[in-house]
Amino acid sequence: MPMPKWTIKGIVDDYDTCGCCGRRGLKRTVALMPLDAEGNEDGTAEDVVYYGTSCAALALCWTQGKVTDTAHAAQAEREQRDAYARRMISIYAPVEFAPVRDKARVYYGRNQHQRYTGVKATEEVAKLLDKARATLADTSTGPARPSRIEVRRYCRRTALRGSSAPVARAYPAPFLPDPSVTG
Repeated sequence: MPMPKWTIKGIVDDYDTCGCCGRRGLKRTVALMPLDAEGNEDGTAEDVVYYGTSCAALALCWTQGKVTDTAHAAQAEREQRDAYARRMISIYAPVEFAPVRDKARVYYGRNQHQRYTGVKATEEVAKLLDKARATLADTSTGPARPSRIEVRRYCRRTALRGSSAPVARAYPAPFLPDPSVTG
């Protein structure tokens, strides 16, 4: 059985032109990544081509239905990876620049089995955040997805008791700039 030359990365709505035949106005295109002789992905996001479902079926020697099903499965897998990456960012980004003790408390609180194994929480938090940001920065099937989840912190302020004013209200604190982003 011959080795396929392409792998399906997902379905894309951003491109409406087939990269094979040039047909325009397509509802969706299939993102195809070239493979090397061993069947590994050979290239970067710039090497991805966008074919219509019928041209992708011809390129892969599959039926159009199989191409569509495989593309939907690849898209669902990507969305699942993105959701996991966003979850890791929402958990560990607030303690990224916190003291070591706070990082360790958050990391070991979620990974209790690694507490006494010699795993350093600060290194693991950095690895998890790097991997999550790299997952969301992948542009092989369209633009990068937002990786920054803004967390609002609330602080209590007391107000003077007036005729109808409550004693205390919670006001949102201003967003603190991310020190890792230079502007």
